[in-house]
Amino acid sequence: MLVRSVFFAAVFSLLGACAADSHKNNDAAVIAAAKAGYDAFEAGDMEAWAQTQAPDSQWEMPKGFPYGGNYVGPQQVIDEVFTPIGELWPDFKVEPTAFHAAGNVVFIETKMTAGGVTSDSIHKAVIENGKYAAFQVYDDAGFMMAHSTASASIGTQYFEDGSSRPLVAGSGANSQIWMDYIAAHNERDFETIAAMNTEDFRGIAAHGEIVEGNAAHAAFLQNWVATENPRWKVWWVIANDGENADGVMEEWLATGNVVTITGPDGAQRRAYETIDVLLENGKVKMLNVASQTMPE
Repeated sequence: MLVRSVFFAAVFSLLGACAADSHKNNDAAVIAAAKAGYDAFEAGDMEAWAQTQAPDSQWEMPKGFPYGGNYVGPQQVIDEVFTPIGELWPDFKVEPTAFHAAGNVVFIETKMTAGGVTSDSIHKAVIENGKYAAFQVYDDAGFMMAHSTASASIGTQYFEDGSSRPLVAGSGANSQIWMDYIAAHNERDFETIAAMNTEDFRGIAAHGEIVEGNAAHAAFLQNWVATENPRWKVWWVIANDGENADGVMEEWLATGNVVTITGPDGAQRRAYETIDVLLENGKVKMLNVASQTMPE
């Protein structure tokens, strides 16, 4: 009986050691796969870097950057993330300082050099079959953008306490959001308009009416279309980013638009609208409309 107990104890000990070794080996493998991506990026070898990614790898970049958003596949990341990074920070460098594996997830401590300054960040990689299946970064957008080539102030925003903060040039891609949004209005595509709004959408109409939520927004638009058949033409769009009073980087559009309205008698009039647009994750979160009738 004693021999049998000793035998099973030895077996369980061996199995435990094997499991520990297996876990250790898995950690080493996923860390090696994660490190390979950083090594290829540092070398500037985009072909080698792409080989470290799954064809449908999912990348998530934080809002506040011109390239903030979600991307699928290595080529889209190269074109829409790495390219603007090189333009914004010609000296950009990321140095991984520690890797921490938990299953197939690797957390990477990094030092980021951008615009002549260094900051710390955390990245998260999901490794499957030796390649990146997903990647997410937690970089300080406000700090990094303040030291980018786009950091030259294009304006100033003022707060109720008398303080102010600079506005910087925003992403040109955000301007296209507005063009698509207005196109959906002119096409009476209320489903697309709702999809382009955040769930907590808020609109402030020119006459002061406040519209809360997508259902109310759809009802407001449908009533307006039925009574005055408005048609919009965009005259100009300026994308701008800035920190709010709480220090959170926000993405805005300032827009100028002409709306043509047809009354019940068929008579038309035109109004000039300036609309401030707050964006969140590529969607319209708030509209603030000012309008004046244009002279004939």
